[in-house]
Formats: sequence, structure tokens, C-alpha cells
Amino acid sequence: MLETGRRLLLACAFATAAAALMPAAHAQGYPRQPIRLIVPFAPGGAVDQTARIIGNTLGEKLGQTLVIDNKPGASGSLGAGDLHRAKPDGYTLMLALDSQAVNHLTVKNLPFDTFKDFDYLSLLVTTPQVLVTRNDLPAKNFDELVAYLKANPKSSYGSAGTASAGHVNSAQLSLAKGLRTEHVPYKGAGPLLTDMLGGHIDYAFAGLSVMLPQIKAGKVRALAVSSPRRSAMLPDVPAMNELIPGFEYPTWIGIVAPPGMPAEVRQKILKAVRETMHDPQVEKRFAENAYDIVNGTPEQFAQRVKRDAEVMDDLVKRRIVTSD
Repeated sequence: MLETGRRLLLACAFATAAAALMPAAHAQGYPRQPIRLIVPFAPGGAVDQTARIIGNTLGEKLGQTLVIDNKPGASGSLGAGDLHRAKPDGYTLMLALDSQAVNHLTVKNLPFDTFKDFDYLSLLVTTPQVLVTRNDLPAKNFDELVAYLKANPKSSYGSAGTASAGHVNSAQLSLAKGLRTEHVPYKGAGPLLTDMLGGHIDYAFAGLSVMLPQIKAGKVRALAVSSPRRSAMLPDVPAMNELIPGFEYPTWIGIVAPPGMPAEVRQKILKAVRETMHDPQVEKRFAENAYDIVNGTPEQFAQRVKRDAEVMDDLVKRRIVTSD
């Protein structure tokens, strides 16, 4: 009887030790297969552009292929829902746009909790929003645009999606200047740009990284940037802060995972992200495309999400922004 009890105790101890070692063993073998990087917007926008800049290098740092999976829709919340359903094993990650922080206020019936159901790993980059208009619009500067929009309240503006930084900036402009223009949300900045070039919308705030080639080519007109200071890429274009004091809301993009990953896997991903963002070629490509590298901590990223949610909550309460 004593011997049987001893064997049972040894068996339990062995099982406990094996269970404790399982996450470590999983981490040591990670990654054994390609990693999916969800891009919750259409190709051609800032999030997709960021994925293309970091994809190969991040895959090399992790020792596996990084497969970019565009899943646009509902201001990024369709892709976020896909991430929410994924196993927390490190094989599914997502690049989130600023709308991730505020979709719970503007998109109905989200199947997840923005603050509890995601692991905000690192805010990677920011890029100023630039206020652009169609070339044929009779407004050569900011004041002329405001005057035109007041005289033509049926004018429309586009955004990369409801609750995106472009939507927030346009809503804040409407609030500050008493505008009544129509919002047209898109599934990313790429489709927005196509419609603007086609004459279907009049103006928009969009990521400078996406709009810069079109501005330089003379296809759209830049009137202001949403950064505290003028951009070195457009030194003759005023900052919104010069026109409306305190006006600042840039686009940001960060990397997100499902919560509950094994600690060793999480640390491996964070290390690979840090090394990727400090890679000279990655830094060069971001600089060329008007991005500022942040590469902050998980705690800083989570704080940014909460802060942006507070800004949007105020706009919703004022009825400047409404739910879909």
C-alpha cells in the first residue's frame, strides 16, 4: 500500500513537472511554421505599406516566413475579430491601425473587448495625416477650403474607415469650423485615393505616407498636416496646429497578438520586432515614406489605445461621430 502511494506521488510530480515544461518546450520550438500577419485593411494603405516594409525582415528575425493576409472591412474590426478567434500561440499576429482603439464606440456588435481581448505588443510607427483636396476644387489653401465647404454643405470627405485617424481629424475639423459635410468611409486609404482621383470625394485627411507620392506628382493638393510641426517632407505646408491650436491626431500602426501567449514566445516576438525596427534598411524605408519609428513598450501602446478611445468618446457624445 505504501509502495503504491509512493508511485502515485511520483506520477503526480512527474505530470506536474511535464506540464510546467510544456510552454518552455513550445517556445524553444517556436516558430515551426509560417506566421500569419493580418492586415485588416485593403492593399495600398498605410497598414499594408507597413507590413510590406517590415515583413521580410521580421520573418528573418523570427526564422520563419511571414505571410501577409489582407482582411479589410468594418474599419479594421473584421481582421481584429479574426485575430480574436486565433490561438495565442504566436502564429497569428496583426498590424492595427489607430481605429483599433475606437471601433468599440462606432462599430456595432463587436465580438470582442478592445481593452481585454488583445495583447498590444508595440506601437511601431506614426505618420502625420495630411489634409488633401481634389486638384479641381477651387480652394488653394486651408481658409479657402473652409469657406468653400461652408458654401457647399453637400461636399463630401473620405476616410480609411469609420473611426480611423482620418475620420477623427475630419470630425474635429467639422467641430472647430462648424462644417456639415458628408462622411464617406472606405476599406483603407488605397480605395479612398482612387475615388478622390476619380472626383467622387472632395477632401480627406489621410496618412502622409500614402498621399506623398500623389502630392509630389501633382495629383492632389496638400493644405495642412496633422502633426504639431510642419513635416520635413512638405515644409511649405502648414501644420494644423498653426491653423487650429491643439489640433494633433496622427495615424499610428502597431503590432497586436491574442492575449495569453507563452511568455517565452511573447518575448521572442518582442525581441524580433525591436531588432526589425532598428534594421538600417527598415529605418531607411520608413524615413523615405514619411513614417516616424516609435517601437514602444506594450505598456505605452496600451496607454495610447486608452487615450485615443477617450478622444473618440468625446466626439461620439457630442454627436460629431455616430455609430455605423
